[in-house]
Amino acid sequence: MVARVSSSATRRYALGSNVLGVLALVVGAVGLAFFAGRRQGAPAAPERRQAFVPEFHVVEVPVPNRPVSAGTVVRDIPVRMEKFPEHQLPADVVRDLGGLRDQVTLVALPGGLPIVRVNIGDTDEASNPLVGKIGPGMRAMTVKVDATTAVEGWARGGSIVDVLLVEKDRTSVVAERVRILSAERSLAATAPESSLAVPSTVTLLVTQEQCLAINTAISLGKISFALRSRSDDAGWRSTEFGASDLARGDSPKAAPRVRGAVSIGSGAAKKTYALMEGRWIPADEAPSGFLIGEKARSGGQ
Repeated sequence: MVARVSSSATRRYALGSNVLGVLALVVGAVGLAFFAGRRQGAPAAPERRQAFVPEFHVVEVPVPNRPVSAGTVVRDIPVRMEKFPEHQLPADVVRDLGGLRDQVTLVALPGGLPIVRVNIGDTDEASNPLVGKIGPGMRAMTVKVDATTAVEGWARGGSIVDVLLVEKDRTSVVAERVRILSAERSLAATAPESSLAVPSTVTLLVTQEQCLAINTAISLGKISFALRSRSDDAGWRSTEFGASDLARGDSPKAAPRVRGAVSIGSGAAKKTYALMEGRWIPADEAPSGFLIGEKARSGGQ
């Protein structure tokens, strides 16, 4: 005899199975979301970067252990070897004191810094500061001056002057842009506050050619100075003026400079004008060195 199963009991069993299945799915989904969130929220491992350290060619040079006064013999300077990047050192830095031990310091040297060759010299350079100011190919010469020649004494050490030759009936420019090294054996750029402010002699730094020209001019007349600005590089517009020029009423005026040019019209009616001293002056031909612009006359002519 076959047993009968109640339909209501079967439905309750199926419903219970479905509920358990849904709960299992929900729990599984929540678990997956939880673990996925932990993986995403975990801090990333720090990236390891390799430090870049620039490499320089390093050399050892001698440096004074302590500050050194001017006039010190090199062999008496206590030194030590220090390392420096080669690209940071001056081109004339001293790397070996072997051949300089009998020379002297021309200026005070700081301690712990490389020694520059220009600050080391012979004993005569230390005792005679003028020698160190004379560059290769240059010469130092002394001339006599007075209040008029030396521009009331304002022509001192470091001043730039033009040297003139004053003869009986003529004045000529002998040398331009000459530097005064010393005045009355003083290298100072300012005159002392005393009655002896006007020097009797000055020493000039000149080229070989200027030295010959000035010495030749001294025997022909009186030497005079014309003080000029350090920033003035212009030459003299006229380098000579004579008594005959003065008698005619001539004066060494500068030739007027052309500032611009323009052409108006065309053909036979074409006219050219040059801008000189703020005025347009008719010109027979186009001035050289200017790009002439063609400009039609008013009225379409």
